[in-house]
Amino acid sequence: MGRNRYLGSWTESNFNEIDWSFSKENLIDLLKSVVNKTNQYTHQQICNWCDKHYMNYIDKDGLNDERLYGILEDISAQWELYLANNFSFKELHQLNFSKVNLPIELFEGWLKELT
Repeated sequence: MGRNRYLGSWTESNFNEIDWSFSKENLIDLLKSVVNKTNQYTHQQICNWCDKHYMNYIDKDGLNDERLYGILEDISAQWELYLANNFSFKELHQLNFSKVNLPIELFEGWLKELT
C-alpha cells in the first residue's frame, strides 16, 4: 500500500498482493476465512486487496453496487484507523504490518452486511 492515505505518512512493510479478481464472492470468501480462522492471507493483505479494488471503483463510472464498495472503503479505512489508534508514529515506522490483526468483530460485521 505504500504511504498511508488517511492519517499520516508511514510506509507499510512489504507484502505479497492477493492475486484474486474482484467480486462480491471473493470478498465474502476472504472475510469468511478470517472469521473461520482458515485464512491463508494476513489482515494486511486482505485490507490492501480491498483498498486496491475500492480505488479502482472510484476511478470508474457506472459501477452500481454502492453498498459493496462502501464495505471495501470501510475495510480500508478501519485498517488505517486501527494502525493510527494502536501504534505510535515511531512504532509504525518499525512495525511488521503482517503481524497486525484487526478485531474479529469487524470481519464478522462486514460479512453480515454482505450475506
